[in-house]
Amino acid sequence: MISYQAVLLQLEKQLADARNTTNEQQIRERLTAIRALCDVVLDFTVEVPKAQPKHLPQLLATETTPTSLYTAKIEEDDGANGDSIFDF
Repeated sequence: MISYQAVLLQLEKQLADARNTTNEQQIRERLTAIRALCDVVLDFTVEVPKAQPKHLPQLLATETTPTSLYTAKIEEDDGANGDSIFDF
């Protein structure tokens, strides 16, 4: 990881270069470099992984088998005459 101090030194250098020039294009280039340095530091700190809950690995490790939509026909002697729920 790049230290904050190293980034701050580069930011100061870019800012000093921007202050010492009168060319608008060069000023814009220095400001773009400053933005890029800030984005690198800020994006890097956002991506630091947070601690995961202790129960999460257990949930991910357990495999569940999908249940079938079709189940075996229950045969009873109550006069049912088919697989449909509308068969009475």
